[in-house]
Amino acid sequence: MTSVTGETEYSSYRKEAATLDREILKQLGREQLVGIIIDQGKSIENLRNRVVKLEKEIEKLKVSRDLETIT
Repeated sequence: MTSVTGETEYSSYRKEAATLDREILKQLGREQLVGIIIDQGKSIENLRNRVVKLEKEIEKLKVSRDLETIT
């Protein structure tokens, strides 16, 4: 998205991401909003992948724990 808003401008939007409210969003252009949505989608996908990975690790630990209690 840096090609749309410029690195500095984009960086300031990222810093404000936690405090984005309706009024701020209303002031942004379509390209900026699309960029934010795409970035959020990527973040969500990364978080989903992390959750899946952690869930698998938890299951491995449970199995390992169960095997240790059997022996």
